[in-house]
Amino acid sequence: MQPELTDLYAGLSGFVLVPERFDLGEGVTVSQTYAHFMAPFLMAFSPAALGKPHPAPWKAAKGGLGIDIGAELALPMGFRLETLDRLNTIWWIVALLRLRATTAAFVPVISTERFGSIPHIQQEPELVPVEIHTTRLRLHGEQIPKVATNELEWIKEHWIRASELLKNDDFSIAFQAVDNCIWNSNPDLALVSVWGALERLFSTAHQELTFRVSANIASFLEPPGRERYVCFHKVKALYDKRSRAAHGSPEKDVAALLETYGLARRALLKIIETYHVPEKRELEASLFGDDIGITETGGPKPH
Repeated sequence: MQPELTDLYAGLSGFVLVPERFDLGEGVTVSQTYAHFMAPFLMAFSPAALGKPHPAPWKAAKGGLGIDIGAELALPMGFRLETLDRLNTIWWIVALLRLRATTAAFVPVISTERFGSIPHIQQEPELVPVEIHTTRLRLHGEQIPKVATNELEWIKEHWIRASELLKNDDFSIAFQAVDNCIWNSNPDLALVSVWGALERLFSTAHQELTFRVSANIASFLEPPGRERYVCFHKVKALYDKRSRAAHGSPEKDVAALLETYGLARRALLKIIETYHVPEKRELEASLFGDDIGITETGGPKPH
């Protein structure tokens, strides 16, 4: 596949798309479709010659993968973001869908043809498997979640402009860590990963790390007052559970993961909606109720 030279159609699974079709802008659309992605397991018993398939006999093994695709994300040829190549543009849009709507969403396969047209065309499509991990953690949303117009409107409003945030290493690494945590089969590993993202965004010093990170997150998420104080203590308690997970606690605390993911989700959504990654000096000043001259666009005023 040459992603720059063809239209791309990402098969989406894990949720029900409510609108029949939705325009995300710049010719990018998401629409209902149907396809079934199958990956049966086969075994061969003789080594293959270079560049050739394994010789017969082949035998079928039990198991395999079977994934229903219920929607497709269309990326027209010629469009790409400044900060991402075309395949990662698909990842970015779907990652925002996971963050805003449901972590159940994923992309098993990308095609060079619309899935609905493949049975009726003569040319062979290129079908490339992508997110076909066998285990995933669902961290918010229903068992079979629905993605409605309001969630797609949010993505339409933010996905292009917010992609510029990926130029910021702190945001980029934190966002990827939170998005990738769903592929961990172990909740403790996922918890440590999400806390790594929060530390990347909200750690201003190596001393008194628990206090500083907890206080910075609380001051970022809540205005001064009682709610900020309550938030601080909740975050601090979750950070203690992160330490136990990192140092080998025998208990798998799924509740701590869900709460921590919710915390990281709130922080990332706020950063995306304001198009601004908080600087360390802003976080420190905010602890004392000083906004250090935050502008209407979300960034600090130059000194």
